[in-house]
Amino acid sequence: MRTALVTGANGGIGGAIVNLLRADGVRVIATDVSGSASPELAAGTAYVPTDLLDDTASFDPLIAEVGDGGLDYLVNAAGLAFFERDGSIFDKHDDEVWDKTLGVNLHAVRRVTTAALPYLRRGQGKSIVNVASIAGLRGMDSPLDAYQVSKAALVSLSRSMALRLATEGIRCNVVCPGAILTPMIAPLYDESPQRRTNMEGRTPLGRLGIPADVAEATRFLLSAGASFITAAELVIDGGWSAQLK
Repeated sequence: MRTALVTGANGGIGGAIVNLLRADGVRVIATDVSGSASPELAAGTAYVPTDLLDDTASFDPLIAEVGDGGLDYLVNAAGLAFFERDGSIFDKHDDEVWDKTLGVNLHAVRRVTTAALPYLRRGQGKSIVNVASIAGLRGMDSPLDAYQVSKAALVSLSRSMALRLATEGIRCNVVCPGAILTPMIAPLYDESPQRRTNMEGRTPLGRLGIPADVAEATRFLLSAGASFITAAELVIDGGWSAQLK
């Protein structure tokens, strides 16, 4: 049986990835900062609460759950954004926002991946997918500088990881979601329905994405069907970022 480790499992995208992998018969070790798994997570998922901002030693129970069989897939889906406190560096100066945003969105990926790497090295055909954002590839009209920088750095780090691990048969790719209707984003649209309407109007496919859209793309990049794909960024935004406007 294949084994996957997924961070950010209580989030909309992370949870969708967990459930899709479970449906494929993958043994999933899931983690999030919450002490318990969300009710939406598939039954049979091994859940290990972990604060990714803690020191690396706190990852020990999570990595120990992998066991002797090794790890086939690693998905770094944990992420956060401070919509009210983040912004342009010229307007806001909140070091805590920068520390926590980069801590979860970038440094935790580095630390979890290095902790999991000995288990990924057992066998061939192993795969890593990191969840970034189109904000890491393009600028935003309403800047969230800490978030944008963290995701751009994650894209760059993922390329470096891919090149270093390729000779060992371990692939590393990135998914870059656009406007995805997740529990983290939904309150913004609830407060301003016009904001949702505007985003749908700016998206060529005419709708917001849903977590399943990102989960399906992640499953593909993890799979043997993507065996010749590494160091790639797969944009999942309904065509939004392809426009000049």
